[in-house]
Amino acid sequence: MRKNSVSLSIISKYRGALFGISIVSIALFHFCNDVIKWRHHDAVYRIAEIYYNLFGSIGVEVFLFLSGVGLYYSMSRQPELSSFYKKRLKRVLIPYLILGVMYWFVRDILITKEGIAQYFYDLSLMSFWCEGKRSFWFIAFVIAVYAAFPLLFKAMNLTVRGRQQAGVICMLLCAAWIALCSCLSAAAPVFYQNTEVALSRVPIFIIGTWYGKRMKNGESFGKADALLAGAGWLLIAAHMISRYGLSGTDFRIHNRFLACFFSVSLIFFLCGMLEWIHSEKTEKTLALIGSYSLELYITHVSIRGLLMFIGIRTHRFAIAAVYLLLAVAFSYALHMIDRKIQSS
Repeated sequence: MRKNSVSLSIISKYRGALFGISIVSIALFHFCNDVIKWRHHDAVYRIAEIYYNLFGSIGVEVFLFLSGVGLYYSMSRQPELSSFYKKRLKRVLIPYLILGVMYWFVRDILITKEGIAQYFYDLSLMSFWCEGKRSFWFIAFVIAVYAAFPLLFKAMNLTVRGRQQAGVICMLLCAAWIALCSCLSAAAPVFYQNTEVALSRVPIFIIGTWYGKRMKNGESFGKADALLAGAGWLLIAAHMISRYGLSGTDFRIHNRFLACFFSVSLIFFLCGMLEWIHSEKTEKTLALIGSYSLELYITHVSIRGLLMFIGIRTHRFAIAAVYLLLAVAFSYALHMIDRKIQSS
């Protein structure tokens, strides 16, 4: 390691805290989205609009990046496919099924009265891939990338002329996927519109896997990382300048791909800030929130989704506070049930 170099293991050091920040930012994004949708153009609206335009749903990108890192470490330690799938899918499916069974029952049977066939169709998550129902799109997406991960793991460890070329493979895979998304948007626009919230986020998961490999190899922050981070900051700056009419140019880039670059920059920045602050209490608090991130996501979107479905406007602070407190309570219960099932 070069003198004064920064090890990429700093991401692993603050991984729990970053998960906590990601789920908090997702909750903030949903609230800001609701404020923009229903609130008049007052000070709260302006603040929400700035947050929405600057960060958007970038917490999802951070979550997926960290998931790619974690999966690489997991498969490196436990290469047996059956064990890998069992552990990872149980972690996702148990919390989802516990809450999803209730959520879809309330929505499909009690509220809309669409019947038992629709209930199982939605519970299976096929309604996302076929119709674009986004209530639990993230769970459907995570299951898909977990299923495909062993192939990505093998690709990251391919050797070309006796040398591993994980960085080149990462770039090629990302470019190929972006090209595929472009083709899908032209050839199957309805399908792509329904699923782009997931499909357009595959590149950040691939990049996270690449970083997982580099961190496992003990690599340091280098020129490629500086370029990637710099590109993220430049793109978001150009986006904000254009968005608020501060220049005569109209800069447009797909929000998901913008978030892909910016999320890597943000992760480096947040790691630097946590290292600089050096507060054990802050780190532990964020890591605690991060340990419940999956449960918080599932409960949060469930309660918010049902409230919106029955016509309750969730942009009010009091309502947002109540459903977030309920989400925390349900998340704790869900986490305890999951741990009990996992250990049995």
